[in-house]
Formats: sequence, structure tokens, C-alpha cells
Amino acid sequence: MATIINFTPKKELSAQQNLCDLIILAKEHLVLWTDIEGFSWESSSWPTSHCRVRFTNHENRSLHPAVVPDKRQLMHPAFIDFAKAYLRYRHSVTPHKNSGREMTALRALEFVLREEMGTPDITKVDQRHFDRAIIVVKSQKSHQFVIGEMLKILATLADFFIITSNASYWKNPFTGIKGYEFTNGGKASAEVKAGKVPDQDALLAIAEVFGRGHTERLDDVDIMVTSLTAILLSAPMRVTETIRFRLDCLGSDTDKDGKRQYFLKYWVPKTREFARKPIPGVMAETAIEAIRRLTAITEDGRHLARYMETNPAKFYRHTNCPNVPDDQELTRDQVAQALGFAHRKSVEDFIKKHTGNRKLTDFTLNSLWQIVLTEHRESNPHFPYQESLSSSTNPPPKMSQSLLCARRFQFGVRVNASPVLLAPFNRDYYAKRLDATVKRDRINERPLCFFTRHGFKSTKFKSHGPRHLLNRLARRSGVSVDEITAWSNRSSSRQTMTYLNDDPAELAAKAATMMGMTSEQKPKAPITDEEAEMYGQGPFHRSRYGLCRRSWRAGPCNKFADCLNCSELLMCKGDKVAATIISMDRSNLVKTFNVAQEAIDRGERAASRWTMNAAPQIELLNQLLAIHNDPTIPDGSPLERVGTDFSHEQTLIDEKANAASIKLLDRNKLAIEYGSELLECLDQLWKPTDA
Repeated sequence: MATIINFTPKKELSAQQNLCDLIILAKEHLVLWTDIEGFSWESSSWPTSHCRVRFTNHENRSLHPAVVPDKRQLMHPAFIDFAKAYLRYRHSVTPHKNSGREMTALRALEFVLREEMGTPDITKVDQRHFDRAIIVVKSQKSHQFVIGEMLKILATLADFFIITSNASYWKNPFTGIKGYEFTNGGKASAEVKAGKVPDQDALLAIAEVFGRGHTERLDDVDIMVTSLTAILLSAPMRVTETIRFRLDCLGSDTDKDGKRQYFLKYWVPKTREFARKPIPGVMAETAIEAIRRLTAITEDGRHLARYMETNPAKFYRHTNCPNVPDDQELTRDQVAQALGFAHRKSVEDFIKKHTGNRKLTDFTLNSLWQIVLTEHRESNPHFPYQESLSSSTNPPPKMSQSLLCARRFQFGVRVNASPVLLAPFNRDYYAKRLDATVKRDRINERPLCFFTRHGFKSTKFKSHGPRHLLNRLARRSGVSVDEITAWSNRSSSRQTMTYLNDDPAELAAKAATMMGMTSEQKPKAPITDEEAEMYGQGPFHRSRYGLCRRSWRAGPCNKFADCLNCSELLMCKGDKVAATIISMDRSNLVKTFNVAQEAIDRGERAASRWTMNAAPQIELLNQLLAIHNDPTIPDGSPLERVGTDFSHEQTLIDEKANAASIKLLDRNKLAIEYGSELLECLDQLWKPTDA
């Protein structure tokens, strides 16, 4: 019987050996993170300089941090060492804060390889695996950045000659119009950018609760949410930057006009520089009140932090601490009172975590203090700071100096704040109360939602939304892009364009106005339905006395609304509106005529020409009133006035004459100026002569 020999090509043997060399390099020779307490290569969770990394697989990527993952929830043993080696190598060569995206990319690759091979072998990764990994992460909003991490993984595999396929030729498909710049960046559509600003109803809800703080007492969690929102609306910042706020973060100075101007001052970790951000005048009082409220609710936390910084050996004597000697045995109620728990079960759970049983006897303040110190070291790994010391030259403020120095459970709804334990502040305290998360497995589906607690509609409110809003408001107020970039602490003006949503038509109009290419025009107010009905259809429209038949094609009326002497007027017998107006006009005209006649009788001859024209007008009004009041004429009969003016044809003749540079004179004016004899001579010129 023939013996079967498995043959492995040399290039694949070399790839496997190179993978082993990378793992040995990272495991045995690199020393990154070894000085961090709790770090171990074999551990499924690594404490790093910026965050804790767990090597869970793609299916269990959202596993709760408090749950210890089992083997089924971790990456495959054939892949996990590569993931650890890559992570440690990359951070040793180039320290950065993108561990989350790196783990997302590694999980996606492990998932597609395991799905196809069963045992994921990174040396056999191909272009199709990267294409499949893109589909896995595409549902995430930041998938373009995750794909960027995939490209870095691919580059590392190629540098160490771990891959033997054509995978090194794989390119990012999300470039050009499919890239981040066009889908979610500076060149994104107006609809995408409009969705980045905070919901106005959510802002009004937060503002209403903030306003209640002037007349009633708010819970600490409500003060935290509303006050941080007020600060985020005072200057464009990131919510994580608020951890760097000290007690004196609010400053003021006098401007050139002698007015008091306020600003926020703090260290910005992203740009590694101190910022001094001006606060708009309309937000100054709100920002002052917000910082005052935050200072008040965190004062107990800073007092505890100052005590902890002295490495105390005695129990912290808080307000409700039992007034007994430190070595006296405590009752069960005194144990709960000392630890600050309101319920017996909570005390028992806490004691069991450290002693293994729920027994609440045989404790003194001294023995309880040792348990408190153990818990303190676990929950505050960076104490006396709230975050790691990433820069020794500019360390973050100590908790005793920080504006946001919170105690454990201080921002809970149904749990009392711990009087002996601190809690490092992080963005989740703010964000998770405004993310509209629904937990279907609970009776209270929104246990942390700020809006539903106060009777408002649950709305997702992102901490970055106010940053977008302030940038756009500044832009509309005439602030330059460079000034907005400096105000927002960005490294380049190109990044600022992602936050702006300029209307192209509005920008074009502004540019044209600045260059003098357009003149300001005021649009006419739209007419109402009733006004439109008055005009009717076609060229006919309602005048004071009836219907005007003047065609729109003939242009605007050049009789100055002298409708009664116009041939285009069509009146209606029985029109009460027209009859009333005619009666009023006659009454006013007769009064004026009588006064003018009296002036003529006194020798003032200047009014004689006016009375000559007014007398026929009064006669016309008398005739029209007589017709309207004549019962023998049926109502609804059309009435037409044979005027001494123009017709449509006359208007067209006038236009032709003007085009030929010929002036047509008015016969009435000629009669007044030269007498009737001139008109008779003109008539003889055009009348045919007798044969």
C-alpha cells in the first residue's frame, strides 16, 4: 500500500516561520505595556496605555465589560496570537489610540477566515477575504477607517513575508466618490450634514430641565447632563476634553471696548496644546451657571480624593459614617451605613466580592477600610488621575483638582452615591443617557434615558452635535474658516469643512453681492387665494367700478386707474360695491367743485381750468348713479362707457409710433393749448375731399 506524504511548498513553510518569528518578537522581546498592572500575554484582556482591549470574536464584540469571556467567545486559538502580536508590534512602532478600530478589523478577518476554513490561517488570507471583511464591517458608520486599519494589517503581513498570495495587491474600494470625504466628510451631501446637528426638540428639552434648576432642586445626573450640554454649546469642544477641566477652567478678561469677555481654558490632548476658547456673549451667563452647578455636586468627590491622595490608613469619616472607634465591631446596619449602601443585598454583594461570603458580622472600620482600598485600586487604576499619563510634561489634573470628580453611583437614578469610592469620569456617563437606547429585555426599556425620565420624547442626542452647530452658526455670522478652525482646535482647515454646511446658492449670492455683480431685490409677497379669486382667469380683473378688460399683453395701465374715462371698463347694473364707490366719489368731487367755484367768484381765476374738467366728471357720475338706481334696467345688465382714451389698438399704434421715432400728440391737449380751430384744420387734412 502506497504511503501518502503531505507536501507543503517551501514558500508556505517560510510564511508560517515568519508568522512564528513575529509572534516571538512581540511576545518575548517587546516590552510595551509590561509595566501596567494586570498585563499578561496569555490573558484574554489587555490593559493598554489608553484603553482595555479584549480579544473576543466578531460575534461577541459587544460582550458586557463585566463578563469574563469563555473560549467560545474568544478569537480562535490559531488566530489570537497573531492578533496580539500585531497589536503589540504596531503600538511599539507607532503609539496611537486606534485600538478599537484595529480590533474591529482583526475580528472581521478572523471571522471570514474561520467561516471559510474552520481554522483561520492568516498566511492564507486572500483578496476575497478582505472583500468579505468589508461586507462584515460595512454596517458600521466608521467602516472607512476600519478598512484603513485593514490596509495597515495587510502592509505588516507583506513586510514580514507572512502572506504568499496576491492579497498584497488588494486596494481600498472606498475611494473617490465612495470615500469618506464624499459620503460623510467635507464634500458630503447637504442631507448628510444636516443630520449631524443636534435635534432642536432635544435641545429645548435639555434647556427646559436646565431652567428648572433655578427654582427647584435637580438630581446630580440631571445637573451633569444639562450643565455639560450648556458647556458644549458655549465653545466647540469634544466631550472627552471636559475631563481636563480644572476648577478654574472659566476665565475672563476685558476687551478693547472695556467689556467683560469669558473663555474656557484647558489642555486639549488631541492637539497637545492649551486652549483658550472664547464664549459667545449670549452663552456667558449660562456657562457660568453650568460650571457653578458642576462644582457644587462634585465637591464631596474632591474632598474624598484629597483624602485618598494622602494614602490614609484610617476609614474616611464621611457625614453618615458611624461615630464609633475604628477598632470597634460594627452591626450589620453600621456596616451598610459606613459603606453607604441603602439596601442590605447591595452590601452583601459588595462584601461577597472581596470575602467570598455574605456575612456582615465581625467587621470594624479598620477591616472595612482595607476592603475599600482594594476596591479603590481596582476601579481607579490611574489614581490620583482619571486617565493614564500619556504625557509626563502635561499630566491631567488630579481628581482633587478636577471639575468632574464623581463618586461611584453618583449619576445613578435608583442608587445612592458612594461616600467612600470614587469613579473616573468618562463620556459614557453623558452619552448613554442621551443615546435613546432601548433594552427590550427589561420592564423599563430606557433605564438611563434623560428624556423619558422628564416626560419628553426619546431622541438620540450626540455629544458632537453641538460642535457641528457652533461651527455652522459661526460660519453664518461671518467668522472665517481659519478662525473656526482655531476656535475648534483642529490641525487643519480642511477638517473644518466637514462641519460646515454652506448652501451653494447662498454662497454664490454673497459672492456676487461682494463683487457688485448683482443688485438687491426684494421678492413680492405671495397673494392669497382670495386675492387670486378676485383677479379671475385670463386678462380680466376687478377694479373699483367693475371689470377691466385691458389685456396683459398691452402692459400696465397708463390711465393711472382713471377707470370711469376708460373704454376698457365693463360695469354691471346692480353692483353694490361700484354704486357705493361712485356715490362717494361724486360726493367728494361736488364738495371740491363748490369750494373751487366759490374761489372763482372771489376772483381767483386759477381754479377755472380744473372746474372745466370736473364739471363733465360730475355729470358722468350723476348719469352712472341714475342708471344704477333705475328700476327699469334689470340687475346684471352690462354697462360700457365710451371713453375718450385709448383702446388695445391705440396702444399697439403708440408702440409702433415710438419704434419709428414718431410722437403722437393728444387732441385734447392740442385743443386746450391752440384752440379748436387747429383741430378743424387737422380734420380737413385727413377727411376725403369732394370730387
